Amino acid sequence: MGCCMSHPSGPNSPYPGGAGVSGSARAINDPPQPAGASGEQPGNDDPLLSPGSGSRRRHRQPPGQRINKPLRRHEWSSRNRTWTLHALKRERVEFFDTRVTGRQEIWQTIRVALEVLWVADAAARDGRAQHDGDGQGPSEEDPAIALATAQSILTAADITLPTGDLAQGAYDSLGNYYSLPEHIVSDPLNLAPHPGSSDDGLEDTKADLTAGEETAEERDDDLNEAERRREEKGKAVVDIRDQIPIRARLSDGSKDIDVSVGKGDSVRSLARHIAEEALLPSSKKIRIAYMGKILKENSPLLEQGWKQGHVVNALVFNR
Repeated sequence: MGCCMSHPSGPNSPYPGGAGVSGSARAINDPPQPAGASGEQPGNDDPLLSPGSGSRRRHRQPPGQRINKPLRRHEWSSRNRTWTLHALKRERVEFFDTRVTGRQEIWQTIRVALEVLWVADAAARDGRAQHDGDGQGPSEEDPAIALATAQSILTAADITLPTGDLAQGAYDSLGNYYSLPEHIVSDPLNLAPHPGSSDDGLEDTKADLTAGEETAEERDDDLNEAERRREEKGKAVVDIRDQIPIRARLSDGSKDIDVSVGKGDSVRSLARHIAEEALLPSSKKIRIAYMGKILKENSPLLEQGWKQGHVVNALVFNR
C-alpha cells in the first residue's frame, strides 16, 4: 500500500527481476563483477594478430600504437595449389583491379613497391641478379637494393608494417588495414616451371600492369624531343617567373636532384628532367610520387596538390 515492498510482481510487473527483488535493492546489492566479466569486451590491442582471427577491431590500428618494422621478404611454399608464373600474373592483376576498401592511392603505392620486389625475385630466380659490388652501380635487380627501394616507397606513403611482412598486412596513416595474400606479395619457393622463358611471364605482368602507358610515354617522348630541339635553337622563350624549383628524392639512394620546370609542364616532363639531371641510363624510367600517391603523368604537378617547397619522390624503375 504505501510501502516500497508492495509493488506488483509477475510477468506484467514494471519491475524486472521477478518477485521479491526491488529495482533499488538490485542496484545497491549487485555483487562486483570480476575483471573481464563486464558487458564491454576488453580490447585487443595486439597489432600482430592475424586479420583472420575473427576480430573486426583488427581492421583499424589504434591511435598512438603504430608499430612499424623494416620491410622483409616473405618466403612461403604452396601446399594446396601448383602456382605458375602465368597464374600469379593473372591473380595479381585481378587482385589490385578489384580493391574496393581502403584508399586507392595506398593500394597503388603498395602495388608499385611490390613490382620492385617482383622484378628482383625474377632476376634472382633466373640468375640475373646484379649486386652493388659488380662495378655496374646500384641495380634494382639486386635483392638488397630492391628491398631498400620498396621500403622507401612505403615510407614515402607513410605505410607501416607491424611485422615487417607485407603478407601479414599493412596500415596507412589513418589506421586503415590492408590485407595482402602471400601469393600477391611474393612467388612461392615451389613455383612450377613455366613453359618457355620465365622472362615472358614477367614481361607479360609488367605489360598488364602498365597497359596503355608505353604508348602515351612514347608520344610524350616525341614531344619532349621536339621541345629540346626548339630550346637548343633558341626558339623557345622561357619565362623565369613561370618556372618552379623542385627537389626530387630518388628511390635508388642517390643524392637529391634539384630541377626547374614550368608551372604547366606535365609530370612526365618533370620525370624526364630529373632523369637527365641524375644521369640515369636509358634503360631506367622514373615515376613521380607525392604524399603517398603516384602522380598522373599527363597532368602538371600543381594540379595534383603539390605545394611549393615540398620534396617529391622519384621512383626509379627498369623500363
